[in-house]
Amino acid sequence: MQTIQVQVEDNKVDIFLNLVKNLKDGIVKNLTIKTDDIIDKNTAEYMKTKQFKKDKKYFQRCLDDIDSGETKLLSHNEVWEQIDKHTQAS
Repeated sequence: MQTIQVQVEDNKVDIFLNLVKNLKDGIVKNLTIKTDDIIDKNTAEYMKTKQFKKDKKYFQRCLDDIDSGETKLLSHNEVWEQIDKHTQAS
């Protein structure tokens, strides 16, 4: 027996599963569906910590400030202008 791994676009999964279901009986022994949002062990452990909750709250507040206009985002050029300004020799 061999295992074949196939990646299917999200909007085509139903079509693919329909094809597999219509194969001759006994051809497919096991069908497992995995999504790409699997989290690695270290990330999963971090997400259980108080620090994660604190960081999540902080970044949500930052996003809210951007949405409300309280925080102004810099353009790519503005960022480089700021870097050049602070790194030029006096």
